[in-house]
Amino acid sequence: MNGEPLDAPEEILARLAMELHARIPMTKFLGIHFEVFEPGRIVLAAPLGPSLNHRGTAFGPGVFTSAGLAPWLLLVRAAWAERLAVQILLRRCEFAIHRPITCDYRARCDTLPALEADTLRQGGKVRLTATSQVFVDEGEPAATYTAHFTLLGQPASTGAGEGDLTLPFPEAWRT
Repeated sequence: MNGEPLDAPEEILARLAMELHARIPMTKFLGIHFEVFEPGRIVLAAPLGPSLNHRGTAFGPGVFTSAGLAPWLLLVRAAWAERLAVQILLRRCEFAIHRPITCDYRARCDTLPALEADTLRQGGKVRLTATSQVFVDEGEPAATYTAHFTLLGQPASTGAGEGDLTLPFPEAWRT
């Protein structure tokens, strides 16, 4: 973190979590951290404590935050890897808790539709849908979140940089 290259995956994930917490403070309060962050897969872990409600279960908005971040962060990484400058807008979402969450939980997104890179590079608009699931064990998901995004491309000529959120992704993550 002092300018030296970050090679170990746990160092990279810790640095990303620090940056995420600085940019979206609620993620720090909720204790959200990266467990896995691969090109087509993300797992965010969160402790029960900060989300605990009066019934001893996870408070829905805390679970919603973790579940909502998973596809969005995966999309941010995919756009960054493709060197796309985009604004990522959440048009709408659906969220359902299927069973009480009584322990630490993980939000996971395993798939992301392919980005229409050419359209975005030309300043076009792309819509896509991604789903994350929240797990407390290896069984069925405890919650499901589906996000419907609109991506607005920013042509390089506008000087838009690399999109909505600049995180310290390692250069090796570029395609």
